[in-house]
Formats: sequence, C-alpha cells, structure tokens
Amino acid sequence: MSTGTVTTRKQEGVESKKFISDLLGRHGFLLLILPALLLLSSVYGVPIFRLLATSFGRDEWSLSSYKVAVTDPYMWKVLLSTLRLSAEVTALCLFLGYPVACLMIRSCPRWTQVLTVLVVLPMWTSVLVRSYAWIVVLGRNGIVNQLLIDSGLIEEPLQLLYNRFGVYVGMVHIMLPYMILPLYAAMKRVDLKLVDAARSAGAGGLAAFALVFVPLTAPGIVAGSLLVFILSLGFFVTPALLGGADDVTYVMLIERQLNESLNWELAAAMSVILLVASLILVALYWRLVGVSGQDSTIRAHVTPSWILRTATRALASWQSTFSFGSFASPLVTPALGWAVVGFLIAPIAILFPLSVSASPFLEFPPRGFSLRWFQNYFDRPDWIAATWVSIKVATLTMFAATLLGTLAAIGLVRGRFLGARLAAGFLISPSIVPALITAVAVYFQFAQFKLVGTITGLVLAHMVLALPLVVIVVSGALRSVDVRPEQAARSLGATSIIAFLKVTLPAIKPGILTAAFFAFLASFDDVVLALFLSGTSATTLPKRMWDGVRFEVDPTIAAVSTLMIMLSIALLVAPQLASFGSRRARRTEGATTTVSI
Repeated sequence: MSTGTVTTRKQEGVESKKFISDLLGRHGFLLLILPALLLLSSVYGVPIFRLLATSFGRDEWSLSSYKVAVTDPYMWKVLLSTLRLSAEVTALCLFLGYPVACLMIRSCPRWTQVLTVLVVLPMWTSVLVRSYAWIVVLGRNGIVNQLLIDSGLIEEPLQLLYNRFGVYVGMVHIMLPYMILPLYAAMKRVDLKLVDAARSAGAGGLAAFALVFVPLTAPGIVAGSLLVFILSLGFFVTPALLGGADDVTYVMLIERQLNESLNWELAAAMSVILLVASLILVALYWRLVGVSGQDSTIRAHVTPSWILRTATRALASWQSTFSFGSFASPLVTPALGWAVVGFLIAPIAILFPLSVSASPFLEFPPRGFSLRWFQNYFDRPDWIAATWVSIKVATLTMFAATLLGTLAAIGLVRGRFLGARLAAGFLISPSIVPALITAVAVYFQFAQFKLVGTITGLVLAHMVLALPLVVIVVSGALRSVDVRPEQAARSLGATSIIAFLKVTLPAIKPGILTAAFFAFLASFDDVVLALFLSGTSATTLPKRMWDGVRFEVDPTIAAVSTLMIMLSIALLVAPQLASFGSRRARRTEGATTTVSI
C-alpha cells in the first residue's frame, strides 16, 4: 500500500471524526433530551390532550359537560369550599412555618442541619402513612382523646376526625415543609445589618422585625404561599381519609364522577377546569417569584433602600408602642419553632410503638411488646404480593427515570438550542399538575391499550412522577459543578464525551444517586396513580394500605407504615453516605498521590 493512500485514509478518518464531533455539537444535546420528551409526550402529554378532547364529548362536539360543571350549585359550592380550604391551609402553614424558618437561621450550623433533616423527613414519608398516623392520633379512641380523658379535662371523646378539623390538621402537617423551606431560603439572603440599623434608629424588637425583616422575606412568603396553595388545590388522599361527608373537595368530586357515576365527560371537564386554575397559579408564581427565584417582581420592589425608607417613616408611630424585646422574640420564639417541629415529627414517631403493641386494637400507650403485627404482615400473601409489586415497579421506574432524566438534564444544562426553556418546562410540568388530573388522563389512555392493572402500565405512569425529580436534581448538580477541569481535559486532547465521563460525571455522581433514590420513593409511595391503575394482578403496597386504612382496624397497618418510614429514612441517608464515601476516597487518593510525589 502506498504512502499517499495511507495519508489519504488518515485524513478521511480525521475529517469523519470532525464531522461527527460537529454533528454532536449541533444536535447532540437535543438528542439527549429526545428520549425523555418522547416518553413524557406519549404517556403524559397525549393523555392530557385526550382528556381535553373528552371534556368536549366522546361521540360529538358538545359543551354540555362544561355547562354542568359551571352551573351546578353543588359543584360550585365544592369548588369554592376547596379554594377556601386551600387558602386557610396556606395561612396556617405561613403562621406556623415562619417561626421554624426563623429558628433555623438563628441556630448554629449543627442545629440548623438537625432542623433541616427534621423538616425534610416528613416530605419523603408517604402521604398515606402520615394521614394514617393522624387517624391514630385524632381518632375517638386515639391518643389525644385518651390524654384528655385521663387528665380529667373531658368525659366523652371529642370528634376530632372525619370533619373539617381533621382535614386542617392533616393537610397543614403535610404542607408545612413546602412553606418552611422557601421561607428559610429567603431568610438566609436577608442582611441582618438592616435590622440592626433600624433598631439603632430607635425601633423596638417587634417593630424592626415587622417593618424590616418580614418585608425582606416577601419572596419566600409568596413562593411558599403559592406553592402550598397550588398543592392544596389538587390534594386528594388526606381529605378523603380524614374528612367527613361535608368535607368533599373538588378532586374528590372528580374521582366520584369517574368511579361512581361513570361520567367520563364531566370528570374530564372538571379536570380541565382544575388544570387551568392550577396553571394560572403557576404562571403567577413564576411571574412574581421567578423560575429560579433570582429575578422576581417582588424582589425588584422590596429592596434594602425601600425597607429603610419605609421603616424610618413608620418608626415614629411604632416606637412608643413596641419598644421591648430582642429581634423577633416577642413574636417568634424558639419554643414555638420547636413546638411546630414536634408537630411535624410526633405523628410519625408514634407509629413505632404502636407497631410493636401486644394489643389487638390501636391504643396508646401500647400494652406490652410484641412483633405479632410484623409477623402478620409477613404471613399475609396479599401484603407480601403488593410489596413485591411495589418494589418491582419502583426499581424499574428508578432505573428508567434516572437514565432518561440524567440525559435530559445534561442536554438542558449544557445545550443551547431553540425551545430549550419550553422543553424544560414540559419535562417538569408533571410536578405542577395535580396528581389526580394526571391519573385521570393516564387512565383514559391506558384503558384503551389494556395497560390498567399491569406492571408495564404502573411503571410508565410512575415515570411521569419520577422524571421531573431526576431532571431537577441532576440539573442542579450540573450547574454547581466547575466546568474548568472539563475544559482543561478537552484542551489536552480529550473528546467532549471522554472529558465529561472522566471529569464531570464523577463530580455529579452524588446528585445522580440522590435523584435515583427520589425516583424510587416517588414510585414506591404513590397512592393516587395506583388507585386508578392497580388491578387484581398488579396491586401496589400503597393501594393495599389504602384499602386497609379504610376497611381494617388492626395494627398491621402500623407495622407496614413503620417499615415504609424506615425505608424512607434509609433511602434519604444512603445518598449522603455515598457522597461522604466518595469525598473520603478522593481525599485518600489525593493524599496517596502527594506522598508518592
């Protein structure tokens, strides 16, 4: 073979590699997003559009379902009641969550970490488990009534459950973390020197707190309030379990139209109305707070100079009235903050002693120690079969969602292409849409393809829940990584793919692991989708628990709840241990290299 031929082939090889590199540079990031977009479009996007079409009639075009939805007095009453419930829950969460966020910023770093864990842990404990815990606490023979009777304060048990009070308690308990975390994030950015300046100008502790500190936390107040209101608007599980006949919410009414009245068109129309209301609120959230929380309308107006001007004008009228106490202590005390944290943790902790009770009924304190209810769980084929279905579905969902979500996150963060923000919004939109609407839409679609009651159907549906979590977590990890080491690797001759795999991927590995565990939990703990898509051959553990909570009274459910709580704790701790191990290994490797040199 001649030298000229070899040279020509080498040049062709270099040009071919350059062409592939250019092609990937132009379209590679879009190709990374494509699998997630296709999956979500077919399993979530198309069903939502079909739901919209169904609302206009299945046989012929008609607005009759919308006419019924907007003119029926009972439906209007339920809709207005749901809006009022959401607003009241939001106000209660703000009132109770603000002291906790203040406590978190006033504590030392170690205690701040402890408080953060105590606030986050309930978020990743099953909603069904937490609702069941309140049934145990507030029931006629529950802990609260027993304590009140034993103390002599009452003679007959109070009706604390299956009414609006029970709904308030359960929903506030579940929504509080969603209020506390945005408040804490906003408070961390407040310059406390402004508060000191106001106090040096003559303001009392409460005046400085109310006129300076609170307005500066307005972005967190608005973010948390809108988030809680949106989530409360589409909440299903807790009102259904803790409420009474007069506490029907709009999503419960949709579920009844579908499962009891079999009126698919009306259920679809009501779902569309709720979806539009939710999207309007989300648009308002993004408009006021900003998608990233950085560029908000509120933040633009609530500036330090505006705060000081307002405070100075108001000090004259406030100084004589409020001249007592240190910063915020008259209004927000550590005792109140710790009491709210106890409110978050206590119902979950109470399930542990109940699960090892020797009593055949739920009672507190338990009579003796026994593992009979755990044994009952392991001996019951229906419980074990449901557990294996949940493990199988959650595992498959975790692997698929982590793979597709990680690829999509890389494409969104690193790519620059037309429609990137639209694609990102679509990928995270399932976390915004009320779960019941997604369940109704997916049920309409899957029923035609005979996927209801199958493992495949459950995995595909749970991918809708898990993908947004993976995209959000991995995107955050990618944005926090320094890109300069990867650029240095490319400058030394490594291809873009090799540089990413060798340099950046190890750096975001803890984020990917965290996203994977979150995806597993999202699938394993799901109740709403499972209620619609489970069947005799594929019933998940939360669906089995739902049936047990409604129709059974023995403490087996407490034992199952305890196991689910322990699983949640393990999955939350595992990524932290993996991250710690990875950092320790890198430090050891670095130390070894230094010694060798």
